[in-house]
Amino acid sequence: MRTAIMIFLAGMLICTGLPAFAEIPWPVYPDSTVHRIGNSYGEFQYYGGSPYLHPGIDIMAPAGTPVYAVKAGYVKAILTTGAELHWRVAIGDSSGSDECNAWLYAHLSEFSIYNMAGLSVGDYVEEGQYIGDLVTWTVAEFHHLHFVQIRHSGGATSWSQYWNWLFVTNPMDELGSVFDPDPPVIENAISSQLFAFCRNEIYSYFAEGAVLDGDVDIICRTYDYQNHPAWRLAPHRIEYKIDGDSSLPWTTSVCFSGLLYYEANTDVVYQQDATCYTQGDYNVRDFFFNVTNTDGDSIIEPLDRAHSWETANFHNGEYTVTVRVYDPSENMTEESMTVMVGNYFELTGYIHVEGSGTELPDARVTVVDGGLFATTDSAGNYTLAGVGGGSQVIRVSRPGYQSRDTVLMMNQNQSLDMGLEELLYVCGDANGDTVINLLDILYLISFLYGDPAGPQPEPFEAGDANADWAVNLLDVLYLIDFLYGSPPGPEPLCP
Repeated sequence: MRTAIMIFLAGMLICTGLPAFAEIPWPVYPDSTVHRIGNSYGEFQYYGGSPYLHPGIDIMAPAGTPVYAVKAGYVKAILTTGAELHWRVAIGDSSGSDECNAWLYAHLSEFSIYNMAGLSVGDYVEEGQYIGDLVTWTVAEFHHLHFVQIRHSGGATSWSQYWNWLFVTNPMDELGSVFDPDPPVIENAISSQLFAFCRNEIYSYFAEGAVLDGDVDIICRTYDYQNHPAWRLAPHRIEYKIDGDSSLPWTTSVCFSGLLYYEANTDVVYQQDATCYTQGDYNVRDFFFNVTNTDGDSIIEPLDRAHSWETANFHNGEYTVTVRVYDPSENMTEESMTVMVGNYFELTGYIHVEGSGTELPDARVTVVDGGLFATTDSAGNYTLAGVGGGSQVIRVSRPGYQSRDTVLMMNQNQSLDMGLEELLYVCGDANGDTVINLLDILYLISFLYGDPAGPQPEPFEAGDANADWAVNLLDVLYLIDFLYGSPPGPEPLCP
């Protein structure tokens, strides 16, 4: 457990741009100068079979280049995973069988390991000691050292079982010099649109410019170069935010640091469908990242697939989606696009008299933001269609009853039952003295136009003499007509 916590904390430190490890030299000379990278940690790879996350970095160098240990330690394993091209050496931190970290150097020639470097399992190796030469790779101009830190335990037999190793560190986070003058690149994900949007875990895409609704995945097409423009790489980390009436702060999407389960979780990070088709081989590299498949930490795990932009939790309207992409040198590229969100749900329920449960007809149920309303039928039931998403204030009111407000999260169809408490008041009696006269007219004028404004009618509905669901100048004129008109106007109605 302690090991897992330390790996997690190390990943978090790196993903926030803070140093987490002591620097190590490069394993090929010159060891203090940055080298070209042909494949990055966590990069999408597919050469037939099943796709996977590349568990290491590929340092480009000519065939026959000598390779040197970046740290002193003990030879834990010498083996090949596939004939002459795939011989490798693991040099660990300890000589015993306890779990330890080891640096793995792959694609060395078998002859150079055994006959030139003279290595055997169990040998002690000094930092900077020669351990072998690079083989000649089958793809022209892709001779390379596969380099990564692993973790394992047990004796020589156990260490030879390479399928059980844990890949625990992105070497770019530990190398002493990773200078890279070129920031990552963000391309349009589909046609003329910067990002693509699809329904969560369903390869059903919104048309360009369409209004978004429901649970939405955001797809970003991006790549990086690390001193070698011939080979596109996966970036080091990606984060995103959403700004608008509601908002989502900067959230880590993916960070290729720390523990990497390379044979799993490929589809957590990368989108691979007919619209956004991620590819990674020697001919084509095109990376589409599902930036919303994250719980906000730096660990890539299956449950991250369930996460998305839950637009129904946001009010309808315009939002800005922004994505930042970083390389190991902390070069950053940021791009934004504006989208529209539009979710609509149905609100139903039953309004009754508080304390008795008796149905309350002609009550008004209003969405305060926008004024959408419905009136209860003779049985006290109502249906309010087209309520926008997000947190909504719902007001229930009726003449002669105390209005009530409540807040609903309208992220789905909802039901709201509510009781209203009966009030005793005289319609048009704005000042509450039980009679309607000039004082009520003056009371309303003071409330509407006083400086400072006078107190509001109590209850508020008593001031709505013309029953138009508002208290304004029309109510003042209504009362004047009722009291002083010739002939007198109609009696106050109240809503």
